[in-house]
Amino acid sequence: MSSEDSNHGDPGDRDAASVKIHRRALLFAASTPMLIPFACSRTDGNADQAAGEPPVASPVRTEGPDLRPFPPSFEPLVRIKVANTSRRSVELGRVEQRLWITMPDSESTGRAARGPVRIVRDDLGWSVRWSQRGRGASTRFTGAGPLAIASEDDQTEGIDFEGRRLQGTIRIVPIRNTDGESELDLVCTLRMEQYLPGVLEKELFASWRPATFEAQAVAARSFAVCERAFWLRRRHYDMVAGQASQAWSGGVASRRSRDAVASTAGRVLLWRGQVVPAYYSAACGGRPANAIDAISTNQVNRIAPLVVDAGTARRRCGCTTASPHADWRISVGEDAMLQALQAYGRRVSNRSLASIRGPVEVTVRRRNAAGRPIDFEIRGSGDPIPVVLSASRVRSVVADAGGRRSWKDGPRSACFELTGSEQGFRIEGRGFGHGVGLCQYGAESMARTGASNLEILARYYPGATVGVAWEPPARTRTTAS
Repeated sequence: MSSEDSNHGDPGDRDAASVKIHRRALLFAASTPMLIPFACSRTDGNADQAAGEPPVASPVRTEGPDLRPFPPSFEPLVRIKVANTSRRSVELGRVEQRLWITMPDSESTGRAARGPVRIVRDDLGWSVRWSQRGRGASTRFTGAGPLAIASEDDQTEGIDFEGRRLQGTIRIVPIRNTDGESELDLVCTLRMEQYLPGVLEKELFASWRPATFEAQAVAARSFAVCERAFWLRRRHYDMVAGQASQAWSGGVASRRSRDAVASTAGRVLLWRGQVVPAYYSAACGGRPANAIDAISTNQVNRIAPLVVDAGTARRRCGCTTASPHADWRISVGEDAMLQALQAYGRRVSNRSLASIRGPVEVTVRRRNAAGRPIDFEIRGSGDPIPVVLSASRVRSVVADAGGRRSWKDGPRSACFELTGSEQGFRIEGRGFGHGVGLCQYGAESMARTGASNLEILARYYPGATVGVAWEPPARTRTTAS
């Protein structure tokens, strides 16, 4: 997950020695600028720990195989799931738009149609209807496979769908949900560089600096390369257009977004020659998270650029002064918290939580080197042994207890402290999002002081380098600042 909580109306979220940029033979430009990292020292993180404070976890070290992809030598296609519907019909295209409709997994020939077209799934296949010269027209495609729809007009204009304009070829994929019911997934397939401007358009404020957009472009491209490599043969899409992956406008983008993608075309973050899954969020709150704690325990999240070390806590992030999420406070009633913990316990078959009784005590069990909570101990009345939950799980419980009214009323991140009282819990937190990797408000703060996209990337992915995976077309080839 790259941008959890980063798209929410808020974007949401030195050592003099230079580090050489990894280059793949015959592909990397000799003039590619170097990424200069901030100096960091790795320690056990607990040398200065005060007595009685929660323990500081040791830095995460790489173990086991590193399954991150190597940089691809050509610009890949990406598959973006933009919608899911339980309806058996979909309407696509604007009036008089020329469309070409095929069934890729069959021997059926394609058919030209004029938008808007109405596509209906039935037990035998697909029925397609449209109007032509004032008269109704239709065709059928027989079989269980997906249907593909492409524009025969200027493909950069996209295909209309429910008020959005989607670029690329749209595949309508029939699936069965977990209840065995029929649904339809809409998946756009398009070139990586065509996809990215729509990501920047949704992830950042239009008024932000070009360097912020360029750093975001490199991070979003790196994340997408990793997601594509993982999901290519596992499911029919690589990413979703939303917080579970990266927000995406469908393709419509401003000049600033397009320029940032063009000026960094083909550039990805690398560590030891393999692509970094470059997560990012709106605001880290000055206490960034380890990917292994906040994202998942997958081995790819154990690499150095995604680990917080002791030096991180001494480098104040600009989001603490430039972001409306620098700190926030909410409250949750004792009964609401108790019920949310019990409900979570039932969902995950945890008998201790399912039967927990108040009053409830919630305390930080471990912190990372930046002071961000990793997990909490939860103890109910009369419980001799506390239940340990990750900070992200406790965040979900708090959100459920508060009713999930809006992001302003709920926990904006998993970086918070809970103080119990007779009325319930007072929760004081920092930041917005998971806090791993690039901090969007922090990046903009750096850009406002004149930092380049490479300096921003070095700050938030320490030890990573930037390399050119594929060369952009001659018409868009430029040099990153």
